[in-house]
Order: sequence, then structure tokens, then C-alpha cells
Amino acid sequence: MKKLLFGFIILTTCSLLISSCNKEDSADVNQDTIYTVYELFYNANSDKTVAIARLRFGSITGTLLEANAPAGVTFNGDALPYSALYSGHAKEYAGKLTGGTFVYTNTQSVVYTNAVPSMDTIGHPATFDTIFKSQANVYAWNGSALSTGERANLFVGSWTWGQDAIFFAGAGQSDIVMGVTQLSNLALGTSTIYADRVHEVGLAQPTPEGGTIRTRYRPVNATVQVVP
Repeated sequence: MKKLLFGFIILTTCSLLISSCNKEDSADVNQDTIYTVYELFYNANSDKTVAIARLRFGSITGTLLEANAPAGVTFNGDALPYSALYSGHAKEYAGKLTGGTFVYTNTQSVVYTNAVPSMDTIGHPATFDTIFKSQANVYAWNGSALSTGERANLFVGSWTWGQDAIFFAGAGQSDIVMGVTQLSNLALGTSTIYADRVHEVGLAQPTPEGGTIRTRYRPVNATVQVVP
């Protein structure tokens, strides 16, 4: 369960495919083969926002790269040092930031500037305090319906391996139907709910290899009782 939870919290669904945390110097590869992923992530549990830039060789699942001088990445003018915790160039900020601009400069002094998309909120419904395993449950979040480029991720589970469930919603949706098949692994008793609202778009100034940019909003985690 910890492996699934880590993937859900830190990265997108695609990042669950990543098998290695090794990194190389970006100067060691052809600069046109660097794929860039930018994320602005606000977590209400800690009231922190982190700006993250991940450079990868060849694709979203490629080897992580570290940009060393003369290459580098900034967010709103702040240099982003490489962080093993975030597997990329990152900087934490107090409170909630909803906008900003990443600037990536490669070893050949080519500059790529990309502003993050809008960040909307999602909230746990106050009355959602019980999950019935024997029937489908509807999780209708507090907040607007998802627009184009947005998705919602919902994770329910305890800290016991395999006793968890993951759900997703896409554009146009304003709730998630939790089917009995997906709920079957949940243990009876107290579980924790994590939710993310993600807005991901293409880059205004991509590298030749491409990339994406997104915002991610997470409300304070909630607890529910799982009953038969």
C-alpha cells in the first residue's frame, strides 16, 4: 500500500511506471532528447506549495537528469536545486501559490518558459463519513465539475498492504462512483481518504522531446468508517 500511496501523492498516474530513482547529469545527453515535466503542488495538510521540475531522458519514464551549470531551472525567478525527496529540481513555499512560471535553460543556453495552468480546489463532502462495501458509494466532492485537462484522483486505504482502493474522474464529472469490486480490498474499520485535483496541459514552449505542465491541489485528508 505504501508504494501505491507514494505514487498517488507525489506523482501522476504515469509515474507509477517509473522503476528507478537514479539520475544523470543533463550535460551528458543530447539536449534535444530532454523531456520536461513541471508541477506546482499545494498540499493543505502541510499548508505548503512545492514547485517541481523533472528532466528526463527521452520520455516521461526516462532516466532522471540533473541540470548543472550552465543549465538550470527557476520558478518565479527562484533557482530550483535538485532534491532527492522530490526526484527533481524543487523548492517549497509556505502557504498556497496558485500560479507562476518555470524557466528551464539547457546547457546550450536555450531557454524554455512555461506558465502553470489554473489551480482549482476540491473538498471532501462533509457527510461522506461511511463507506459501505456491499454497495456502490457516490463521492460527490465540494467544488466545480472537472474541466478539459483536469482529473481527480481519490485514494482510500489504511497502512496495511493491499487494503486500499484508487478511483479516478475526468472532464465533465463532479463525482466518483465507487463500485463494489474496487471496494472489495478495503479493511473494515477506519480508513483515510486522499484526494487530488490535477490540471495538466501541454507546454507553450516545449523542448524538441516535449513535456507537460500541471497544477495539483490536495485538501486536508479525511477519515471514514468502512462497514460491511
